[in-house]
Amino acid sequence: MTTVLPFPKGRFEPWVNKAQVAAYLGRSKRWVELMAREGLPSRMIGGRRAYRLSEVEAWVEERFG
Repeated sequence: MTTVLPFPKGRFEPWVNKAQVAAYLGRSKRWVELMAREGLPSRMIGGRRAYRLSEVEAWVEERFG
């Protein structure tokens, strides 16, 4: 099981992977992949896609409210 540790906003926020985003949102990894194609904020770091949970939360809230 993938664990996501919360970090206080305004401080260091780590980059997380697709599995961690999926676990955080209660969705599948495939859903995260599909949303990345639709514009879910992410960056390529070392050849892998990485996400910041604050950016993901804001995007999901704006899109699905």
